[in-house]
Amino acid sequence: MSETPERIEREMFEIRAGMAPDMTDLRRHVEPQVIAEQVKQTVRQRLQAAVNRVKANLKAKQQELLDSAKRQVNLARKVGENGDTAPLTDAVRSDPRPLILLAVALAVTLLTVRKVAGGGSQE
Repeated sequence: MSETPERIEREMFEIRAGMAPDMTDLRRHVEPQVIAEQVKQTVRQRLQAAVNRVKANLKAKQQELLDSAKRQVNLARKVGENGDTAPLTDAVRSDPRPLILLAVALAVTLLTVRKVAGGGSQE
């Protein structure tokens, strides 16, 4: 089972020849510029993923708020029809955001109208 020195040398040459491109490729991968670019790409990808999650979450919250507001408007209409305020009161207690937004919008509108109409006495 003894191998000839020529065969061993040939195998070693083949191994070295195969390693040379690998070593060159490895050097390229550990260059600071390459590492910096990889870090930039990773950071960009993670930031984009985070932004996309936030956008999706905001969209879901907006839809939830819109659904809640629609429900409360429908309940307010029913109060006018049958005079029972309990369902509307329960809906506002469970989610007061639509009523708060309505109050803020009314306040801003009134202040704007007052300012435009010159409602403040400036002497």
